[in-house]
Amino acid sequence: MGLKNNKYLIECIGSYFLVLAYGLSGEAIAIGFMLSALIFVGAMVSGAHYNPAISIAAFFLKKITPSELLGYVVSQIVGAFLAASTVLFISSLVFYVETPINTGFYQQLGIETLLTFVLTLSALVAWIGNPSHKSVATYSFVVGFTLVALVMVGQNISGAIFNPAISIGTSILDYILGGASYQDIITYTIGPIVGASIAAYTYKFVIEEQY
Repeated sequence: MGLKNNKYLIECIGSYFLVLAYGLSGEAIAIGFMLSALIFVGAMVSGAHYNPAISIAAFFLKKITPSELLGYVVSQIVGAFLAASTVLFISSLVFYVETPINTGFYQQLGIETLLTFVLTLSALVAWIGNPSHKSVATYSFVVGFTLVALVMVGQNISGAIFNPAISIGTSILDYILGGASYQDIITYTIGPIVGASIAAYTYKFVIEEQY
């Protein structure tokens, strides 16, 4: 199997287990620790994005090509779909993500944007922006614990997803089974993409020269 295919496979596997943590637990510490472990496994292979928003930021910084971006995003969505299917098999429950009923659209979109900015910027500084002379262990620790904090902060406002693949992949299965969680895809896609894009430009024009 070629190097590029290895990248896509590890992105699919990583996204699968990350979404499994969301679906079977939903607890911030479980989700963050799972991400930390998956980053440690996949950083040297794919950069361990497991998130289309982070892959888009890497693309803006010219760390991956347009075709690689497409491969990453498709792999991440496939992983999320397979994870949702596994949750259904294990628990007989359909796992999907939906916005809380006690907050409004702009509040939800805003927190998904702001906190994805933090998540992406931490990933770029810790590894993706320039992996030379940086530690996989540090990357794993920083981003995993960052996600723990962000889920705790944002869970009651937006559901704390920060990852379009989770929304898209799970909503595909939910739609097949007659659900309507696809209605929240715009919140969980636009917010993270905007946040990650701002993070990429912040890294490039404010931070990169320091490393």
